[in-house]
Amino acid sequence: MPTYEYKCKKCGEFEAVQKMSDPPLSKCPTCKGKVERQIGGTGGFVLKGSNWVSKMSSSGEDLKKKADRFMKQTVGEVAEDIAKHSRPH
Repeated sequence: MPTYEYKCKKCGEFEAVQKMSDPPLSKCPTCKGKVERQIGGTGGFVLKGSNWVSKMSSSGEDLKKKADRFMKQTVGEVAEDIAKHSRPH
């Protein structure tokens, strides 16, 4: 689940772990004051482990490896696209 940053007019900034489908918080969990969700900075998304592959192909790569790499790229790009379009405006 992603972590969202909020700013309370009374308490300052805080983070909340929420599902992407959850509506943004409107009240501070501490003081019940009005909050605004902040636009996240460049907190990169890093994939670790042997299951994730580079977008770069190698000259000796067989067709199955190329197909697997392409499929993982496509799934990742679709997930990014969904995340971009599901943000509240």
